[in-house]
Amino acid sequence: MRSAGVLAILACLLFVGNPVAAQAADHPSSDLELTRDDILERGKSWIDERVPYSQSSWHTNRFGTYRQDCSGYVSMAWGLHQVRWTGNIMEVAHRIDKQDLLPGDALWLHGSSTQHMALFVRWADSARTRAVVWEEYRTGTVASERTWSASRTSRFNAIRYDNVLEGDAKTCATVQLSYTEYPALAAGASGDLVRAAQCLLIKAGYNTGEDGPSGTFDASTADAARQFRASVGLPAAGEVDAHTWTALLSAGSTPMLQNGSSGSAVLRVQRALNAAQSAGLAVDGQYGPKTVAAVRDYQSAKGLGVDGIVGPNTWKALQAGR
Repeated sequence: MRSAGVLAILACLLFVGNPVAAQAADHPSSDLELTRDDILERGKSWIDERVPYSQSSWHTNRFGTYRQDCSGYVSMAWGLHQVRWTGNIMEVAHRIDKQDLLPGDALWLHGSSTQHMALFVRWADSARTRAVVWEEYRTGTVASERTWSASRTSRFNAIRYDNVLEGDAKTCATVQLSYTEYPALAAGASGDLVRAAQCLLIKAGYNTGEDGPSGTFDASTADAARQFRASVGLPAAGEVDAHTWTALLSAGSTPMLQNGSSGSAVLRVQRALNAAQSAGLAVDGQYGPKTVAAVRDYQSAKGLGVDGIVGPNTWKALQAGR
């Protein structure tokens, strides 16, 4: 592996220029919220279509247009708005323990001599040392399933897409989460906002019923809301009020964000600010002057240091539903 393998891995990184802008129109408008079944369905499409590895070519199917290398493949499977590479994939993912890997997670390495990522499918052995992956591997190969050796698997980090939806909720992939207002919801409510709340609760690990996001605020949804509220320190009530929305919408990784930042974490902050204080922000994933002003207003209202930057204290307040 040391010669051919390293060259193949490096090939995932060595593209020239920035190919993203020319193809962005064929991507989703923002990073998708996907279940593990959704991710595997997307990943399997390139396996079935035998998409050849290429640093310069782009493949189009029903899931969009993505570059045909290792990072383009994972970007496609995760439904990313922007094709990522090993150097910035962690803007939309977080590390997990390797023993906690689930189908649809990824194995990733970004080092001085090795840059590569692959979609995790399953373990090849009961000891969980040899990973079975789907990947775009190197020039001359096509997207395929490969079983890594224990030594190769051990070198890689386990990562999880920030927007993965846990549980049986396939239809959450098409549920709208971005609104300028988030009214309180309780028993008897129905509609798209209820579906959004249900999908957020499912993503947080709480069951809202066998049928996933039904759009009806029933007893299962109330119980899920009650459990979630208790988990973040809110009174255990079976409702989704402004505090619950704020905590649900901001849940996830906590990178430092400031003027000029972009991506899925910015989307979460914009949604949470719209819930917390009716900020009326356009949820576009771009941290511009209006988002800076809304953050400063929130920090002032909550007694935080007012700097317009979403750092640890601001994230902590948002994720506690303050």
